[in-house]
This record gives sequence, C-alpha cells and structure tokens, in this order.
Amino acid sequence: MTDHVLSLSSSLPTLLETKSDYCRLRIRFNHLSRERRLLTCLLILFAIIMFGLLIGIFILSWTFQGRTPIIYREINSTNIGTSDGVARYGESCDNDSGCERPFMCHKKGTSTPGMCRCPLKYDFIRDQCVGDLNALCTKDTDCQQYMLCMGMNDGTRRCQCQKQFEYDNPRRRCRGDYQAPCESNIDCRANLVCNKTITPSVCSCESHYQYHPSVRKCRGDPGAVCDRATAECVDNAECRDGACECSHQFVPDDNKICVDPCPSQVPNPARIRYPGNCRRFIDCQQKSKTECPEMTIFNLRTQLCDYPKNVFDCR
Repeated sequence: MTDHVLSLSSSLPTLLETKSDYCRLRIRFNHLSRERRLLTCLLILFAIIMFGLLIGIFILSWTFQGRTPIIYREINSTNIGTSDGVARYGESCDNDSGCERPFMCHKKGTSTPGMCRCPLKYDFIRDQCVGDLNALCTKDTDCQQYMLCMGMNDGTRRCQCQKQFEYDNPRRRCRGDYQAPCESNIDCRANLVCNKTITPSVCSCESHYQYHPSVRKCRGDPGAVCDRATAECVDNAECRDGACECSHQFVPDDNKICVDPCPSQVPNPARIRYPGNCRRFIDCQQKSKTECPEMTIFNLRTQLCDYPKNVFDCR
C-alpha cells in the first residue's frame, strides 16, 4: 500500500507538468486563431477598398474620356455679336465652330454635347467675354477695366494693368494707387477712397489722412477716425477709442506729426507738463501720459498733481 502511494505521489508532478504544457499550448492556439481571424478580416477589407478604388478610377476615366481642354489662343474679338456659329454663352454645342465668337465649345466627353464658354482667363461680364490678367488679347477692349492689351517678351499680347494700377488677386481686378482714376471705392487699393468731389475723380486718402509714398498707404493724423483692426496711423501713433493718437510720451506738433517733447539732456526731468494742457503731464522715464484728477493740475516744481492755488506757472 505504501509503495502504491509513493508511486502515485511520484507521478503527480509529471501529470501536472503535462497539464500545464497543454494549457499553454491551448492558450497559444487560441491567440493564434484570433490573429488569423483578424488577418483574414484585414485582407478582406483591403480587397474591398482596392476594388472600390478600381471602380472609381474606371468611372472617372470614362467620364473625362475625350474631354476638350480650354487652351490659350488668340481671339479676334470679344464682341459676341460677330459670330460664326449660332450657339450663345451657356448653350449646347458640338465643336468650337458651333459657338458664337469668341466662345469655345467646352466638352466633358466625346459622346456628350458641350457648352459654349469663354476662353481660358476670360470672364463673362455684361454679355461679353472680358480678359483677366495675362489673358491673350488683340486690343484693349478685350481686357477688363483698367487693363491694356500689351506686347510681351514672348511675342504675344496679353492683358496687363494700366500704370498706377496693380492687380488684386482676391478681387481679381486692377485697383488704383494714389491719384489713379476711379469710378467707385472698389477701383482703389485698400486704404484709399474714390474722391468724387473733383473732376475727374481719383483715388485719394480720407479726411485727416495723408498719403505716404514710402509705404504706399494713407496714414491717419492724430485725431483721425480709425478702426483698431485695420488702423494705419502716422509714425509714433496708434488707434485708441476710434481715433489715431500719439503713443507713449509723443505729442502732436503743428504739422500733426508725433514728436518727443522730453528733453534730450541727461539727466532730464522725470515729468513735464503736456503742451497746452495744465492737467496732463508726461512721464519721460516711464514714457507715458497721465491726466491729473479733477480740481487739480500738474505742479512742475513738485512733480505732482496739486491744487491750482499752489501752481503759478499754468492756469
């Protein structure tokens, strides 16, 4: 009996080791099965995506097969009254000869009819095709307002902005600089307005603004109405409470230029009186301007705000 028990006890570790190995193999098998299932799903998904892409490419190639691109070419006129064909802008066509000049037949495919459109870089404005910047042209009337048909180095003639005008990409038009002719504010560059009080009307600055050629902008004098977001004030000035005002210690002179009134000598007084204002003073060290409380004025001798009876040099 004892020998039998001993034999069982000796074989027990072997059985436990065998069962442990079996469990590890089972766990590894389960993991391997999940990985295989995941890999299979990924392969199927990849195949579906590739199949969809192939279908999309086939549809696009079939849709745009035989499409006729609009290309640069010289045109004889932008007047739609002179025509070879009968189709007008937006009407269907089979080829360019079926459209009134200077329209071109824009087709998406060989089996579908096209539509009469303006040539490349031309816009349909007021019943005619008008050339944009760098559009091929034969005469000035082919181009939009404030453009001329100019000869280029490559031998072609293209629409270019007139003198005193520059091209505004967002608005897709030529806009005038200072003193350029205009009909409305849109004809002038940003920060300029069309002055219609003179004949002919020209682009100029608003009231209390002066044109600065170095920056090609109108900049507001001290006191000029301004918008903080788009303010353009003179040097050493900034937009405060809707008006241009000299910043820091600067004050406006007779020419409406912001100047520094602080003495250049060293050492200089810490505070000086604001020109023409007894209540205000300028702190030259802090580079700021301050106003004394009501019923007080600045005392230059004490460098403080004081009662008027104690200040004899300013009333």
